[in-house]
Amino acid sequence: MTRKLYYLIPCLMMAMVTFTGCGNDDNDGPTGGDVLSAEKSKEKLSEIGQNLINLVNADDQKQLAQVGNYFSEIVGSLEIQEKANVQQMVHSLVAASQGNMAKVYAMAAVNNEMYQASDYYGVYTYNESRDEWERTNSDSELALKFGYEGQTAEIKIAATGNTTDFTYDGVTVKVPAKLTSTIKLGTTTLTSLEIATANVSSSPRKADITVNIDANGYKVSTSVSATPQVVKANYSINIKGTEAVKGEAYLNGSNMTADEGANENVGDRFKDARIEANIMGEATVLMQCSSYKDLARELEQVDDQYDNATGMWGQSHEAAQAAANVFKKYLSGSLTFGGSNEASATLTFQPYIDYSYTDSQGVKHEYWYTEPLLQFEDESLISFEDYFDAASGPFKSLADSFDALVRSFEGFIE
Repeated sequence: MTRKLYYLIPCLMMAMVTFTGCGNDDNDGPTGGDVLSAEKSKEKLSEIGQNLINLVNADDQKQLAQVGNYFSEIVGSLEIQEKANVQQMVHSLVAASQGNMAKVYAMAAVNNEMYQASDYYGVYTYNESRDEWERTNSDSELALKFGYEGQTAEIKIAATGNTTDFTYDGVTVKVPAKLTSTIKLGTTTLTSLEIATANVSSSPRKADITVNIDANGYKVSTSVSATPQVVKANYSINIKGTEAVKGEAYLNGSNMTADEGANENVGDRFKDARIEANIMGEATVLMQCSSYKDLARELEQVDDQYDNATGMWGQSHEAAQAAANVFKKYLSGSLTFGGSNEASATLTFQPYIDYSYTDSQGVKHEYWYTEPLLQFEDESLISFEDYFDAASGPFKSLADSFDALVRSFEGFIE
């Protein structure tokens, strides 16, 4: 299902990555609320992108990354069953604190490994001279202590409140009402995490999960709420008091969280979808899907039509063009500035050659895919993929958040 949901959430890609161009020093352009020309729109994107980049100082997260990396080096001698899960918990917390929205959304999923931290409770202290971890009992937390650059580093994970059994994909997990985690170096808290869950139920399958992270003034939050009728998600990134990015998305349907029935087309459960992202309070990206059911059905038809040895999906210009036509039929999107209701650019799709080669027989093979683009009034285009490749900095992983959000949705709707 992931590929069918793929283009429901491209705005999350745009929310950070589209705005990483070079800075613009021309301050004489139109102000908020105007419909900008193609030239001014691109200049404005660059200006917003530069302002966003200027908020981020990679050194702010340097100690956190170093402590996390050192823990990865010494965790090998930790004698905990499924210690790979513990290592992954710490890695995910560090990455999420650095703005990796894929990890943030994973924490809001029902299969978050951190929910099972109580299975590993105890206080583990690393003895560097013997390269081993010494354990003392604890009924309330998992604590990992080790020396780093003359100070004591401490990682804590603890669940509190009642737990609720939640069955997903044939596995039952215990979801706590609240989960907290911190990483400290000496007396300094490098990052803190709080996950709150509510309305967790397996029948009908539903849950509300909120994640809040504060890493040295970088605050990341998200929530995912799922019921049989609607799945919602939102997120925000606040950097030292400035709201850099915020967004929300929803998917409507019926009986979406129930198990798949025999011979059922699950896509028929889903209706319309909408996503909106606001960047620096200056630019808004909106995207809507008028009928997910019809979108999925017609994409399946494209798959079926081109599913053969000479023209299968991804290797045929005709297939990519057919897919682009389907996307344009059911998906609409816009880029606006300064609160204007009039679009300065709109969403479109077109095929492109991902790569090509000529075989030993002299036959050229082309691999075509469909990509989303912004189209301006002069019909010029900006490709999302161009900006993905150019993305850099602590928050570059927001480019992947659309896929993580899809998977988070699927944790409830499959």
